Amino acid sequence: MAEQASTLITNAEGDFQSEKPRSLWSDAAREFRRSRTGMFGLAVIVVVVFIALTAQWIAPYDYAEQDWMSLRQPPSPDHWMGTDAVGRDMFSRVLMSIQTAVLVGVIVSLIVGVVGTLTGALAALMGGMVDTVSVWIMDALLNFPVLWLAAFVTVVARPPIQQLALSAYELTGWAVWQDTVVLDYMVVFTVLAFVSWAPLGRVVRGQVLSLREKEFIEAQVAIGASYWWITTRHLVPNVLGQVIVQLSIGIGGIMLAESALSFLGIGIQPPGASLGNLISIGMESWRSDPHLVAMPGLVLALIILAFVFVGDALNDALNPRIRER
Repeated sequence: MAEQASTLITNAEGDFQSEKPRSLWSDAAREFRRSRTGMFGLAVIVVVVFIALTAQWIAPYDYAEQDWMSLRQPPSPDHWMGTDAVGRDMFSRVLMSIQTAVLVGVIVSLIVGVVGTLTGALAALMGGMVDTVSVWIMDALLNFPVLWLAAFVTVVARPPIQQLALSAYELTGWAVWQDTVVLDYMVVFTVLAFVSWAPLGRVVRGQVLSLREKEFIEAQVAIGASYWWITTRHLVPNVLGQVIVQLSIGIGGIMLAESALSFLGIGIQPPGASLGNLISIGMESWRSDPHLVAMPGLVLALIILAFVFVGDALNDALNPRIRER
């Protein structure tokens, strides 16, 4: 009996030691893979990113090339999405517009992630007037409709950004500062980052308010650690899951906002490529040529839906309370 008990204990210890410790991220990855909508969204995003990286090489035509013998052609083997009013291949233009959407979404999301996370964390940790002013700013941004605010800021911000680009050209002599497309990108990056960081800042602030009462944060304060050290080394890693969820959901909204600004004529304009601009131009003849609106519109809707699916799946995977249900 003693030998059998010893064998059982030894086997149990071996099984226990053979089990690898599970981390939050490994559990989240396993939960994410179980989500069909999340995996579908991820597959679409992978394809979209691939198109964005290779658009110049996989596009069958130059997106700005005009063919006056093929005006407003319906979808065909030669032009998969038809042609527009001046004979440009819509498929090539949509591919280049996807590149614009991904570039804007990624750059603006990075800015939003840094500004929103640091502002929300520092405001909650420092408290006092810093927290009060930060909350006022975030509430002011959240109380305005995003599109209206973005349109207003775009109109206001364009002249100073143009002046800044002119000064940069005079200083460096680089022709890139006179490129209207580069100017459009600068305006869109600035405006969308300005109007988009507040929701993330609010979420991070709420998370940090609960974290700052924890013993490990109080210990850092007691030994005299700086607010910047506590924020970057302790608070940000603990709220990283929520930041990833918010950014994954928000990147689709950023793409939609860029398309909306371009649709209104104050975002990315020709010769730049934008899904919103394609839809705006197609609206001029949507009754006779519905494909000029339908093709870029469906592509934009699919991309946004993919990011929403991924964001929802990440929220389920990274939220322990939801996983326990």
